[in-house]
Amino acid sequence: MTDAAPQAPAAPKPTDIIIERLTLDVPGLDPADAKDLAAAIGERLAASGLSGDHATIGVTLGEAGGGQAALAQRIAAALLERLA
Repeated sequence: MTDAAPQAPAAPKPTDIIIERLTLDVPGLDPADAKDLAAAIGERLAASGLSGDHATIGVTLGEAGGGQAALAQRIAAALLERLA
C-alpha cells in the first residue's frame, strides 16, 4: 500500500469538433464528391485541435485550380482563420 492521496482525473481535452450544419455551394459536385469534400474538411478541422463554441460563420472563396484535396484545404484554412 502507498500513502499517496488519490489523484483526481485530469480534465478531458476536447478532441471533437461538432459541425451542426455545413453548407457548401460548389458547382459541379455530385453527391459522392460532396460527401468526400465534407469529410476532408472535417478531418482538417479536427486535426487543428480547435475547440469551443463558435457562432455561425461564413466564407467565400474565389475560383482556384486544383483538385478536391486543395479545395478542402482552402475551405478548412478559411474556416480556421475565422474561428481562431
